[in-house]
Amino acid sequence: MTAEGFIDDDALERSLAALREHGSAGQPQEMIKEVLLATRRLFAASGAGLMLIDESTALRSVAATDAAAQMLERKQEQLGHGPCVDAVVLDKLTESVDLLADQRWTELGAALAGHGVRAVLGVPVRLDGVAVGALNVFRDKPHSWSPSEISALSSYGGLIQGVLRAALQTQQRTKLAEQLQHALDNRVIIERAVGVLMGRERIDPVEAFNGLRKRARNSGRRVSDLAQELLDAVSEAD
Repeated sequence: MTAEGFIDDDALERSLAALREHGSAGQPQEMIKEVLLATRRLFAASGAGLMLIDESTALRSVAATDAAAQMLERKQEQLGHGPCVDAVVLDKLTESVDLLADQRWTELGAALAGHGVRAVLGVPVRLDGVAVGALNVFRDKPHSWSPSEISALSSYGGLIQGVLRAALQTQQRTKLAEQLQHALDNRVIIERAVGVLMGRERIDPVEAFNGLRKRARNSGRRVSDLAQELLDAVSEAD
């Protein structure tokens, strides 16, 4: 980064090219960590992380550069709301200038006070056109994210998508590959169930997503199974 909020295009391309070259021989989990570290360097950020849809909690941390990034992801996983959750559920880039003052996620801001997480930017990570996770970067001070930064993070999101696609194509049955396959197999079912809850209870997508997640957790069942059960009940009623 050559100036506040400005990403040098040449530096971005060099970074992406180096990561792609390294990734051709690396393991997916190692490559994800390399991408996150490179993201932190390029953005002059405090940390970065990746969350993916999980069969039990709906959204789970996969990798993070440091303890603060782990805290950001863990609290969003526990509370069910935050920039990364919105990035996945709404399938759109989500930003916060200052999480501690952001009225959209007051509970998350309070939980992260004193942990060095202020400005957050999350971009959905997609496979086969479906949002299966979120790449996020954060700073320890309030910061207005520039168009240059947003564009660059989207490029890194595309790189993550390539790594995840490679993980699915390998013959090894790794935890990451199994999690990704579950997300692809069940994301549409979950989205349809969220739509049913939105109409039935007149709530927004994130509330519906969390409602499904909490019901699954309370009953000790998988989110996808509960979503399918809800859809089957609607079909029978029709």
